[in-house]
Amino acid sequence: MSSTRAARLAFKVFLLLAVAAVCGLAVAVSARAAATGLAVVLGACAVLRALAPVTVVPPARSRRVDVALLALAALALLYLAPWGDALPTATR
Repeated sequence: MSSTRAARLAFKVFLLLAVAAVCGLAVAVSARAAATGLAVVLGACAVLRALAPVTVVPPARSRRVDVALLALAALALLYLAPWGDALPTATR
């Protein structure tokens, strides 16, 4: 297996595990923790997109646009995460 192929596989496994971890946080802990976790994952993806070669992370747009959008989404989620549990729960 070539190093590029191994790096692509590692990136895909990272994304899969990150999404599973965020879903687990939402179920086991709270929506607030899941939103914060998702913000961390988006920030990590922004760093990976900025530093990894084009052969590892498939480009959808230019690198600058991808990094800016991922970082902006991460910052927005970090700002909004404290209100993740803002809706009242149903009481009977």
